[in-house]
Amino acid sequence: MSIGISFAIEVPLVSWSESGTALRPSDQVPTWSAIVGMMGAALGLSRTDHRLAELGLDYGMAVEILHRGTLVEDFHTIQSPERSQSEKIRASTRYQELSVNDVHTTITRREYISGASYLFLIVALVDDPVFAPCEVAQALRNPIFPLYAGRRSCPIGRVNATVIEGDLDGLLKKATHWDSRITTSRVPSLIRERRDLRSVNATYLMRKECIA
Repeated sequence: MSIGISFAIEVPLVSWSESGTALRPSDQVPTWSAIVGMMGAALGLSRTDHRLAELGLDYGMAVEILHRGTLVEDFHTIQSPERSQSEKIRASTRYQELSVNDVHTTITRREYISGASYLFLIVALVDDPVFAPCEVAQALRNPIFPLYAGRRSCPIGRVNATVIEGDLDGLLKKATHWDSRITTSRVPSLIRERRDLRSVNATYLMRKECIA
């Protein structure tokens, strides 16, 4: 018998960014690290808590994109001192960092998706996960910290999560993307690698994502 947590999210903006500097693109599909971070925030875990990595290893994600939404973009300006001056002043505050004469301003772009909605199935991969599915579902319904869809500018609010037990293969048949670590009879049309599996030392490892 398998056990999992099912919930949907539908918010005005989401951002599923994996990497980028001047441009931070958003994938159409949520990153596993973003969803683990969401569950960790609901449970009240800090970013340095080692149980975040265990949470990501003990569970896997299947997701159905209900509505792809529309890609939108905004920009941010970032100010920073010249490297030589930065090393000289060794600023301890942002005010000190920008108090030098030579400050550079850089424009960076961020991608978001507007009007997207998703249905998630979070599947327990081990018999005794660090947090039981009922604990995770309860935390998502009554989160300790605010929940976000990838970025803090994309708040979610409460999530109506439910625990599902039994044969999950029928639910997985509706997924558009799922973690290769989840046992299922489905045969993907494509498998891609995503660097969004957090390790215990806070680095990110490759995860294989199956696509319908």
